[in-house]
Amino acid sequence: MFEGTYTRRAMLRRGLATAGAGALVGAAGCSSIPNLLGGTTPYAKWLPAPAAVDDSDHYNFTYFNVDDLEAHEGEIDDGDLKPPKSGEFLGPVDIDWQDASGVTTLGFGGLFGFGGFVVEADFDRDDAISDLEANGFTEDSEHEGYALMLGSFEKRVYAVGDGAIVLSVSLGGDTDMAEAIIDAKTGNVDRYGDDSDDMSALIGALGGGTYVKGSTTDIPEEADPADGVFDNMVARGEQAKIKGQDTALKHVVVYESSDDVDTDDLREWVDENNADGERFGNLDDPSYNSNGRKGVITGTVPTDDS
Repeated sequence: MFEGTYTRRAMLRRGLATAGAGALVGAAGCSSIPNLLGGTTPYAKWLPAPAAVDDSDHYNFTYFNVDDLEAHEGEIDDGDLKPPKSGEFLGPVDIDWQDASGVTTLGFGGLFGFGGFVVEADFDRDDAISDLEANGFTEDSEHEGYALMLGSFEKRVYAVGDGAIVLSVSLGGDTDMAEAIIDAKTGNVDRYGDDSDDMSALIGALGGGTYVKGSTTDIPEEADPADGVFDNMVARGEQAKIKGQDTALKHVVVYESSDDVDTDDLREWVDENNADGERFGNLDDPSYNSNGRKGVITGTVPTDDS
């Protein structure tokens, strides 16, 4: 669904693999802006403003509503309910993936282009800390009620709180990235959606749901609507929500001003990528609308379409 077809399985497999914690420890980070799902915005509280974490003005985020995946297990293969990289994240901690309610990844900074990986779940904090200690992690300090646990090579830090675990890159024992994510959650630093009007507009249009992904961006030097690059685009994202046998999809492009919105460009993007096996190949009944400075594409795909 993200880099190729708009099937729900492709969305989950590619999106979850991209968002996996393995990217924190040995792979290049995700570089594409698009692909998301809708509802409320539980991920927004975990997103620190870019200035709080590195020198960039932008980064991407990804969110998975694990509860929603579980609620629709009748329409989804068992293998799609568990992110492929979840073992790498939860390996040192004895938590059943199905106890998780949501996953948020943050693509700022970091050695591999990922800032963090957040799992919200029902677990015992003391047991999680003991699990990490048994796997060679030691408590470096505590921050806002989160125990900061460093591995023996000080390349990863687990921040263990009540109901959430944050995994982030650590460079030589530095825990600043994990602390920034926690500070966004507690309100001690500006959040992305509060700091950036463009991200606020994007989050407001996307909402939450089964899967959400998005980013702000510099205005492109050259537009290419067929490739999803638009004049005066400042943010882009996708949203998808499983609704029984159908999955509702939404693409949102935020422009610098309402005068820049061009639904014909959005239509060109879809028309040029709607063959079998392409990005919009399984998108049914697409519609194109403007809302303020946002251009919106909506449509559906069969949930069981592979």
